[in-house]
Amino acid sequence: MWDVAIIGAGLTGLTCARQLKAAGLTVCVLDKSRGLGGRMATRRVETQDYGRAHQLVRVDHGLRYWQPAAALQPLTDELIAANVLRPWNVSAYELHKNDVLVPIESQRVYAVEAGMSAVAKHLASGLIPDETLLSDHRAIALTPDGNGWRIECEDQKVVMAQRCAIAIPASQAADLLEARLENTYEITSLSDSLNKLRTAEYDPCLTVIAGYGSQTDMGKLDPNGWMVTDIAGSSTDWAALDSSKRDNPVETVIVIHSKPAFAQRYIDTSDLQPAASVLLRANARKFCAWIAQPEWFQIHRWRYAQVRRAYLEPFVALTPSLVAGGDWCSSPAAASPNSSNSRHIEAAYLSGLAMAEALQRKVSYNLDKD
Repeated sequence: MWDVAIIGAGLTGLTCARQLKAAGLTVCVLDKSRGLGGRMATRRVETQDYGRAHQLVRVDHGLRYWQPAAALQPLTDELIAANVLRPWNVSAYELHKNDVLVPIESQRVYAVEAGMSAVAKHLASGLIPDETLLSDHRAIALTPDGNGWRIECEDQKVVMAQRCAIAIPASQAADLLEARLENTYEITSLSDSLNKLRTAEYDPCLTVIAGYGSQTDMGKLDPNGWMVTDIAGSSTDWAALDSSKRDNPVETVIVIHSKPAFAQRYIDTSDLQPAASVLLRANARKFCAWIAQPEWFQIHRWRYAQVRRAYLEPFVALTPSLVAGGDWCSSPAAASPNSSNSRHIEAAYLSGLAMAEALQRKVSYNLDKD
């Protein structure tokens, strides 16, 4: 039996795991996906499918870039020293009414040559795949079992631990807990905690990634690197020249993030290609006509993209041995600039630290008692 099991291998879960391992506890991290990082996600697209020689294109389709705040500075320094992060020298713009493009001053941001998922791999460097890091483990039930917790996953996989941290979106955490409630007493005892989880709300997003061969005509945009926040549009929230993050990019790649209301219209449809076409055409009209005609494109749905309403504590203490947290939590220590991207990173990181401190304290207490 593990000292601690952590459900979710995003920034929160991996941060929590690192802290607990450093304290000498045995830790297991499980995640429903094959990859790490949650929204620190990188797609690898093989261009051989699009009429050219086999080459691999890396594209960040989740977290747009790393923008540190004060609370993140030690981790940021560590990632820079490990050659994971490097400055992204990008020109920032806002797009206003009548397609007026306004250059703005941007705080320093960082990108990753290998893609944002490399941040997650760095954080997970002390975990062993298939032993302490379990991918393809979707938790479907969480049940008290003696002095610990029994985590049941799909395909009859089971993980046992004395303590458990749930580091997934709040509504998914609530669904997981409700799936294990067996009697009126349990429902009553956890009702307040479930209500706390339900207070957090997310906005969805659709992300389009598109490749354009060797296209270099950027019109009014900086050909060396650009990102645009669309203030007035109804479909696009943010777009960027993602290939400018890489040394000697294989081809020109653009990433487009939708606005929440636009994503909500399509989020449950099986075919997202019409939504992708709308986003590509909208950006072609505003910037460069060729954007509407990519050599290839993909679209991804994020149901839990940005926190609209946060739970106003760094984590939820569900029981003395069970906690939940993530980017949907907030902390008095947070002091991010006015950037949803930065707040997302900082909140996730601080929640992971807070959960680790709480679980370390509880586990240490029980060990002393034994």
